[in-house]
Amino acid sequence: MSLPRLPLALALCGLMLLGGCSLTPPIAPHPALDQTERSETLTRRLTFIPDDKDDSTQTLIAVLRLASDELRVVLTTPYGQRLTTLVRDASGSRFEQGDAPREEALPFSPDWLATRLEWSLWPRAALEEAFSDSQWTLDEDRQQRLIVYRGERVARITPPPSQRDINSDSDVVLEDFQGDYRLRIAPLDSSTDHEASR
Repeated sequence: MSLPRLPLALALCGLMLLGGCSLTPPIAPHPALDQTERSETLTRRLTFIPDDKDDSTQTLIAVLRLASDELRVVLTTPYGQRLTTLVRDASGSRFEQGDAPREEALPFSPDWLATRLEWSLWPRAALEEAFSDSQWTLDEDRQQRLIVYRGERVARITPPPSQRDINSDSDVVLEDFQGDYRLRIAPLDSSTDHEASR
């Protein structure tokens, strides 16, 4: 294995351990794409923090494009190597090939990653509508948003979208109770969102 590929391989192996065990419940229903509260492109640092202190923290850079017809997320290593692009649109969720190995080698499915981002970004009403005919429920107050499947907590998001200033640089933390880790979604720059073109 060449040296430039080593950080990529280590990141993928670490995320496989984090992402694989978090898929215990089935994938939650997706909210409607046109119910996002904003339509723009954001650059965020995604940090996967395992509860097990012996496991290492992994960081990826995500360029998220939220629009009324799609969610598009370009994932790169902190060194700038593109791993893949997540696309969720009317055709479903899928990965587009990047510099990483083939899709089946990735540590999470496109639906899994899309749902975690939707839980963190979409407004309450959109998720409640998506969950209405399923065994998934949402419980939210001013401090947190809980995602529940069959009465069992799956994830907690703090703060909930309703308590965030759109222009705020604050972090969002998703605690995955099934996978025993936290996902921190933070602005790449502490003062502003980086606008990026497609």
